[in-house]
Amino acid sequence: MLGLIIFGTRGVTYGSEGGQFYCPDCDGEKAYRHRKVRRFFTLYFIPLIPLDLLGEYVECQSCTSTYKPSVLEFDPKGSEKREEAEFRVAMRRVLVLMLLADGVVDESEIAAIQSILGRLEDRTVERAEIEAEIAKAKAVPGDLAQYCKSMAGTLNDAGREMVVRAALLVATADGKFEESEKDALAKMATALNLSRAAYAGIVTSVLAEVPPQQPQAPAGPPN
Repeated sequence: MLGLIIFGTRGVTYGSEGGQFYCPDCDGEKAYRHRKVRRFFTLYFIPLIPLDLLGEYVECQSCTSTYKPSVLEFDPKGSEKREEAEFRVAMRRVLVLMLLADGVVDESEIAAIQSILGRLEDRTVERAEIEAEIAKAKAVPGDLAQYCKSMAGTLNDAGREMVVRAALLVATADGKFEESEKDALAKMATALNLSRAAYAGIVTSVLAEVPPQQPQAPAGPPN
């Protein structure tokens, strides 16, 4: 009598290739293994013949989280540089839009923007750069609050406060704080989801340096 032949297929996970990668869950450099899952023809439950590749993944050896192989291409330092560059571009546009809020391009406000960006970028920012940014802002008019709203999700609390403080420094650089600038700044704070307390603190500290005869800022952003 012939014996029963048992055959079939099943997935087998294998792979010893590995190295170091940036693990999103661990938030740091960790060891990994590159795993593959392949279907095998089995005879008496023993995998004998490799068939099609079912999938592959990267497994962190610290937290055991698994990711698509594309995670190996992620460069955290490069990502940080891109985010920093995007923030600088956004800051330029915000400060120029604040400069234009009262409809007057004042030399002292241009100088304030040069100074702020110079410290932010650790270099000398030429006046021509600001003039070019002003020209772009005038050519493609944008709403300051709406622009800040698009930034809000990428900034932490310190970043939001930095943007509002810098905008207020530009607005008051000419020794005046016009109603249009007050309104623009308050809407900025709201768009950036800045708390009323944080906003009031920024306004108080900056306006303390403005001559007392100048108009005061609103107590907080509108609800």
